[in-house]
Amino acid sequence: MTEEHARAQIVTYAQRLWDRGLVSGTSGNVSVRLDDGDVLATPASRCLGGLLSNDIVRVAADGTPRNRGQRPTSELPLHLVVYRCRSDARCVVHVHPTFCVVWSLFGTVFPQETVGARETLGQVAWTAYRPAGSQDLADLCGAAFADGTDVVLMERHGLSAIGPELENAFVLVDQAEEAARVAYFFRIGENA
Repeated sequence: MTEEHARAQIVTYAQRLWDRGLVSGTSGNVSVRLDDGDVLATPASRCLGGLLSNDIVRVAADGTPRNRGQRPTSELPLHLVVYRCRSDARCVVHVHPTFCVVWSLFGTVFPQETVGARETLGQVAWTAYRPAGSQDLADLCGAAFADGTDVVLMERHGLSAIGPELENAFVLVDQAEEAARVAYFFRIGENA
């Protein structure tokens, strides 16, 4: 994938995440690993809706921005850990969707009650709370991804998914939020 194509893909999927309500405000971030090992990531403190191609930040594999005037997402440590531990991961999508966050507050992964969830998601890992953007959080998530899962739910935080293409990771976070929503309303109904 060329850098130009990867930038366009990040802009497209960032907008899709925004349009789908999987992020709000300046939350969420997306990255793609290029063939040369550099990473393209969404910028810090920016809404994912309405990004332009030149807003995307190119960083070296160690996280150093190629353009010193740009600042990548604060969750860059998470993205870089994924690329170090999973050679098959070409992209990372990190979001804060409402129902996934609610389940993370319950201290457990949402049940996969729907056919779509069971067929699409596979194992979803859960990690205990660590501060956002911290190396501790990145390392916890990295360990879960290294164990083979493609989706990680983070306590009091959000959800991350990886894939060979942004479409794959987008589908995972979208399906996870739908599964979490269905499971939440099912749980409410059982307790009524």
